[in-house]
Parts: sequence; C-alpha cells; structure tokens
Amino acid sequence: MSNTRQLKLAAMVHGVGHGWGEWRHPNAQADASVNSGWYKGQAKLAEAAKFGFVFIADSLHIHGKSSPHYLNRFEPLTILSALAATTENIGLAVPANRYSAERASSSPVESQAATSAKPTVREALA
Repeated sequence: MSNTRQLKLAAMVHGVGHGWGEWRHPNAQADASVNSGWYKGQAKLAEAAKFGFVFIADSLHIHGKSSPHYLNRFEPLTILSALAATTENIGLAVPANRYSAERASSSPVESQAATSAKPTVREALA
C-alpha cells in the first residue's frame, strides 16, 4: 500500500474581489457578485481543474467602511444551493457558525446577548 499523500486545493470564489476597485479591471465582470451564472462558471472551471472544493466567504457584519462589494452580494448558502445543482465532482464550503444562525433567527437585542456568551468546547463541537 502506498503512503502517497495528495494536496487538495480550494477555489475561493469572491464575486468582484476583496477590495474596492477590482470591479473596474477591464477583464472583470462588474456584476459578478450578484450574477449566479458567473458563480456557476467559476465552480465549473474549478471542477474541471480537479480542485477539491469551492469556498464562498461570508462576513458576520458590515459597517460604513466596508467595501461596497459586501453590501451587494449573494448570501453564501444560497449561492451554494445553485452550485450544487450544476456541479458533480467538487465539494462546496461556506463558513457557518452558531452566531450567524442565531443572528438570523432573533432580534438584534437577543442576538447581542447570545453572542456575548462564549460557547463551551462541547457546544462548539455539537
């Protein structure tokens, strides 16, 4: 039996980019952050290149100094649902945590209280 190890690569798909001006590049698709066809195309490219998975980043919050890209983009689980229907042999990943789930299902006051209490290791792994 061989002990050969393989490196698995991930493709981080991030709409028009991470900063303020990537959408201005002549080869950029300015609406990539809100274009499901663009995301599907990127996932297909990664799949054809034998990447291990596609990763879609998220933010726990945005504020006045956030890049405009963060104000106008798909929620990661939503776009991964579309990618799951168009890919066959690649993993799909998003960051998920207890706090974002609580924030989505509770009022801001309840969410603030929930995030101030740190989970135990057992709770975090459950």
